[in-house]
Amino acid sequence: MNKVVEPIQQDYRKERERVSYSIFDIETYLKYLAEKGLIWVLKDMDDISGLEKVGIEYYLNKYRTNQIYDNLEENLNNHPSNGQPIVYPHQTIRSKKSEQEDKTKKQQQHFLEVKDVKRFIGYQQAKKLEERIYELCKSFPSFEKKHIVDQIERSSTSIKERIAMGEQRYIGEKFNQYSISIGSAKETSAWLQISLGRKYITQSQYDDLDNLANQVVSILTKTLCHLRDNEGLGMNLPNPYTPDVKKFGAYENALLLVERIYEITRHRGFWQEKTLLYGMRSCATSTVANIAEAHQLYVPVKFRFFNHAIEALSGLEGKLETALMKEIISKDSFEESIRLMESIRNVLAKRMGNLSKSLAS
Repeated sequence: MNKVVEPIQQDYRKERERVSYSIFDIETYLKYLAEKGLIWVLKDMDDISGLEKVGIEYYLNKYRTNQIYDNLEENLNNHPSNGQPIVYPHQTIRSKKSEQEDKTKKQQQHFLEVKDVKRFIGYQQAKKLEERIYELCKSFPSFEKKHIVDQIERSSTSIKERIAMGEQRYIGEKFNQYSISIGSAKETSAWLQISLGRKYITQSQYDDLDNLANQVVSILTKTLCHLRDNEGLGMNLPNPYTPDVKKFGAYENALLLVERIYEITRHRGFWQEKTLLYGMRSCATSTVANIAEAHQLYVPVKFRFFNHAIEALSGLEGKLETALMKEIISKDSFEESIRLMESIRNVLAKRMGNLSKSLAS
C-alpha cells in the first residue's frame, strides 16, 4: 500500500509548498482527494498543521462514503484493458494541477513590496493597545491572573504579532495573517467586555480600549480592500469586511451566561471546590471569546472557532452536572443555565450549518 499512499502524500507536500502552506489555497486539492476516496491517507502525516487537520476532517466527513480503504492498489489500478497506461491518483492530480497552471502563475505574479511594519499605523495602534492592556491588567484581582488576564494579554499581543507577520510579499498570506489579527482584536474586545461586566475596569476604560481595537480592525480592513481592488486583481481573495459580533445573538447570550456562572460560583459551596469554580468560569468565558474570534475572514477558521465555543459549552454542562450532583447548586439554577446554553448552541449550530454549505459550494 505504501507505494500508492506515499506518492499521494508527497504530491500533497509539494502542492502545499507551492502555495506557501496556505490552507485556503489547497482547499480544492483536499476536496479532489476526498471525492476520489483518498483524503484519509493524509491523516497519518506527521507534518500537518491544526488548520490542515480541520480541512481534512471536514472533507473526510463530507465524502466518507467515497473513501477507499481495502485493496487500495487493486482498486486504483483496476482500469479497463484499453491499452492505455495505468494512471495513478497522484498523476491524475498533477494533470488537474496543470489545468490551473496559468491561473496559478498569474496569482504568483502578485507580490508586494516588503515595508517597515513599524511605520504602519495599524501596527502602531495595535502596539498601543497591547501596552495599555498590560498596564490595565496590573489592577485585576490575583485570582484572574491565570484566566482573564493571561487571555486578554495573549489576544492583544497576537494582534500586533500577526500584523508584523503579514508584512511580506505574498498577498494571500497577508490576508491570512490580517484575518487572524482581526479575530484577535475581536477576541480582545470580548475580554474587555467580560472585564467590564466583572467591574474590573470602568465604562470609560472599556470605551477607550474597545474603540482602539475597533480602529485596528478598520485600518486592516481598509488595507485589505485596497490590496484586493488593486494589487490582488484576478486573485480569489475573501471579502475583508467582518460583521459586528456585538450584534450576534449568540454572543449576547454568551455574555449573559458568563454573568450567570459568576453569580452561581459565588456560593460558599464553591469555596472548597476551586477547580470546579475556575473550570466553570473558564468554560463560560471561553465560549464568549471563541464566538468573538470566529468573526474573521475565512470560512474554515470561522467554523473552527464556533466549534470551540460549542466544546466549551459541553465542558460547562459537565461541570454544572457535577455541581448539581454535589448539591452545590440548585436544580433551578442548573436548568436555567442549561436553557441559556441551549439557546447559544442552537444559534451556533445553525450558523455552522450555513458555513458548511458555503464550504461545499
